[in-house]
Amino acid sequence: MTPRKLRILNITEYNLLANKNPTGSYDRTTREHLYAIIKKLERPSFLLSRLEVKLHQKFLGASFSALEDKGKKVKFEIARYRLTSKIKYSIKLAALAVMVLLLSGWAVYHLVLSHETRKEVDLAYYAGLSRLGLVASEEVERMRQDLEVTSQDLVKTKKEKEELAQVVEQMIHNNKLAKNLKYIVKQIYNDPRTVYRRQKDHVALNFDGRTIARYSTQPEKWYLLGIIESGVLRVYYDNDILMEVETIFGRAGEETPLGEYEIKNKIYNPTWYKKERINGKWQVRAIPFGDPDHEIGHWWMGMKRLGPPVAGSYGIHGVNVGKSNEFFKKNFDWRNGSAGCPNIQAWYLHFLAQVVPKGTRVNIVAKDKRSAPASNTAA
Repeated sequence: MTPRKLRILNITEYNLLANKNPTGSYDRTTREHLYAIIKKLERPSFLLSRLEVKLHQKFLGASFSALEDKGKKVKFEIARYRLTSKIKYSIKLAALAVMVLLLSGWAVYHLVLSHETRKEVDLAYYAGLSRLGLVASEEVERMRQDLEVTSQDLVKTKKEKEELAQVVEQMIHNNKLAKNLKYIVKQIYNDPRTVYRRQKDHVALNFDGRTIARYSTQPEKWYLLGIIESGVLRVYYDNDILMEVETIFGRAGEETPLGEYEIKNKIYNPTWYKKERINGKWQVRAIPFGDPDHEIGHWWMGMKRLGPPVAGSYGIHGVNVGKSNEFFKKNFDWRNGSAGCPNIQAWYLHFLAQVVPKGTRVNIVAKDKRSAPASNTAA
């Protein structure tokens, strides 16, 4: 800038004032110098250059603050920033806590609370919404009725379980286990309180925390006798009859081969290999467990023929759960019998598969012999 563009101020004064803020904060000496320069500009405008006129207009009524005030403002802004940060942090923490609370509530609701308790929680929740006019009272009443029905069902189920436990305990107490074993096995089938515990030399049948019976894992202690004429499978243990269960044997044209066998394997949820005629040819189709066409139940107790071999594969197995009501019809109508394998009902099969060891002798006979073989007794 040349001196000709300034009439009142020199270059140093102009630059000092032009680079300042009319409301800025400066030390005492600087403020005095600035006010002195502004004072010099308080003259008629025709005496000032155009730059000086603009500068005078800019600082007209200027009010400089002391540096101490600026420090206070800075401190105030810092404090406000910190407060705002704390508030934001608190809001984040609160939001996180609410989220954790909601997730915990969801986990407790779905994973911990029983079905009945969840219905009570739902009822209380919707009752609160109903008071706010957000849910119809009819919906709340319907939920209350559902809860009452559920509670009654639970009470009934609990009572039935308690009665069953008492019956089983009474049978054990009266030493009537062998006489009532068929009934017990059927009643406790698929009951979560029933546990088979396998040890080195025995299998224990436990119910509701109590041991009902123990059975040796030595195959010599066991003997199975299938009687086609009577339609039964007689189970011997330690030379005594343990139970006798209704059994379906082979229908006409697919009779169960007579003779002696032994249990060679036990398979849970087995694949069924069904022989069927397709397009005029006999074929074997593998049907996995769970398939609608699967018809041999949850267990397969494979039998190995002792002596002259026979065509086909034979084993003791169950029936399709969906056709369990046809069991007795098949048992007494040989035209609807099995394809040759001995079929027994699921609860008996499950018991035998758990306690009868591999290597156990099985004898299929036409008529009742009413006794175990002498070789088995000697063992």
